[in-house]
Amino acid sequence: MKDFLYTPYELAIIIHNNHLENQQYIKLLNALHTYDNSFIQPKYRNDAKAFILDVMDKIVYISYPDAYGSEQTDCEKDSEQFGIVAKKERQEDYQENNMYFKELRIRIKYINSNRFVKKKFGILLSDLGYERRSSKLVRYINNCLYFYHIEATLKGNIPCNIDKVDHNDTVVFRTL
Repeated sequence: MKDFLYTPYELAIIIHNNHLENQQYIKLLNALHTYDNSFIQPKYRNDAKAFILDVMDKIVYISYPDAYGSEQTDCEKDSEQFGIVAKKERQEDYQENNMYFKELRIRIKYINSNRFVKKKFGILLSDLGYERRSSKLVRYINNCLYFYHIEATLKGNIPCNIDKVDHNDTVVFRTL
């Protein structure tokens, strides 16, 4: 369950990958904290400021890793000089745990103006790192779609079952 929740680092990656400007991502983070609060980590659910600041910190880390590292070193030296004990936080290694579906939900609800995403099923499999579907993969996709309240249909809003969709079929994803 914990792997399904948005982390600041993953949100920073999504913001970075979608080339959002400052005002756009602040608006996105406020909307996520307000409307998708149940999808963010529990420690941020009652503290929008900490949530936004942690995501912004990770954006700087992703965008300027060299400058970020030297700045962290300078901050640690200053803290030692003034006798301030700073709690060190280790940067997370990027893990693609449900990241694809997290980004899919955010793109549908907050980034895409048309409120849906179209993908050929074969491309979806490729994006997930697979060439063929297996029962385990279908179960994983269905679990993610269920958790993130995403509906998969074929063109024309025809309901579809992921385990029966053809590789060349275009699947339309919408949030429920």
